[in-house]
Parts: sequence; structure tokens; C-alpha cells
Amino acid sequence: MAQQATQVLTTTVEKEAWDLYEVGSNEDVVVLAKRHPDNFYVQHLSYLALYELTGRAMVQAPKGISNLAPLVDAIQNFELGKNGEACKNLNLYFQTQTNPLCFSIIQTAIKIYFRAEAYEDAKNIIVRYKKQWNDLSFIKEELICTYYLKRYDEVIKVFRDNMKLLNDSDIHKLVGMALLFLDRHKEANLIFENIPNKLNLPSFEEKRKMYDSVYRNINELEKKSGSLAHKDLEDMGFAYLFNGEYGKAEKMFLSLTEKLKSKLCNV
Repeated sequence: MAQQATQVLTTTVEKEAWDLYEVGSNEDVVVLAKRHPDNFYVQHLSYLALYELTGRAMVQAPKGISNLAPLVDAIQNFELGKNGEACKNLNLYFQTQTNPLCFSIIQTAIKIYFRAEAYEDAKNIIVRYKKQWNDLSFIKEELICTYYLKRYDEVIKVFRDNMKLLNDSDIHKLVGMALLFLDRHKEANLIFENIPNKLNLPSFEEKRKMYDSVYRNINELEKKSGSLAHKDLEDMGFAYLFNGEYGKAEKMFLSLTEKLKSKLCNV
């Protein structure tokens, strides 16, 4: 009877800890874990909560086995720069369909998958979370994954289905490049002409002429591209674009979009 009571208590404690973590009450999870040092599940959840609070992994991961252990291992490996191993840990967690998902877990997973450029894995878990919770919080990351996977038709569909949530200049550049690779040049030009927060720029034809002048100096600009400002690099991207060098234009826009990926990797 005493053993049965302990099992019920453990289940109750674990549910309480998860409910707190799921809503972002990470401090309360840590406090709860201190009251239950022998509960491996709660200790692992406390580790995840501390990671959310501090953005850093604890030096020593909690011992013991629980279904959250792969997430702890993923964070440990990620912090050690072992991105491939971290992805394997995440995949081990996500392959068990009964393992719970929440915003914090998906956010951490995306950060790790993006650092490892594991876009297929990232996209799969984003889509799973979106369907399970009817939540579009990670629609921007879904489009980025889809673009890097070179599924350009799908990029356009994701964009059109969620335009109000994707009013972002970096995203518009990726959509424009996707249209170019699909040989839909007029639509691409329309996207580039109406990039958000660019309303103060000259007209499209004036921009074309302006970037022609940039293109005439492109060789010199390429030599010092490492020290150029963001705006100058963006001008180079459009200069390539308007002169039909789509490969170079894509490379330039993707390099500028790296800052978006870096931001996601440091959430």
C-alpha cells in the first residue's frame, strides 16, 4: 500500500512540474525539484527550466533515467559544440510520439537543429507541433527550413497561407528568390519591390538604375565585402539580382539572413 501511495505521489508531482514548465513558470519548477531530489523526471525538468532561465547548461546534468533524459543530453551536447550528437538526442525524444511537446521544447529544438543545419528534422517537429496545438508560432522558421530544403513551391504556399504573420524583410527576400528559381520573375520582382519597411525607397525602375551603378563597381565591392555594412551588402545582392546573377544574389541574401538564424540559435 505504501508503495502504491508513493507512485501516486510521484505521478502527481511530475504532472505538477510539467504543468508549471509548460506555462513558463520555470522558477517554480526549480523550487519543486529541490523538494523532490529523488524524482529523476522532476530533476530533468528542472534542468530544462534552468536552461530557459539562464540560457546556459548546468555543468553537471542530473543523473537518472526519465523520458526527458534525451532533451538533457541534447542540451549538454549542444553546449559542447557536438551538434550532430545533440540532433540524435532530440530525434530519440521526438520519435516517441507520447513524449510531450510544448513551446519551450520546440524552441530549444529549433535552435539546435538550425545550428546543425538539420532543416528536415526541424521542419518535421515544427509541423508536428503546429498540427497538435493549432499553433503558428514557428511559421517563420518553417518557411526558412522549407527554403533551405529547396522546396520552392512549398515556400510560396507557406508564405501565401500566412502572409500576415510573415511580414518580414528577410522572409520576403527568401520568397523572392524562391520565385526566381521557379522562373516566376514578374512575381519575384513584385515581392522585391514591396519588401516591408522599404516604402521610402525610390520606385522599382529607379532602383534598377541605382543597382546598375552598384553593379559596375561590383568587382571592387566583392574585394572588400568582409568589411561592408549591411546596407551595402544588400545593395550588392540586388545588383546581382537585376543583372541576372541569381546564384550570387541568393548567396548574398542568404548570408544576410544568417543573422536571423543566429538570433534563433541564441534565443
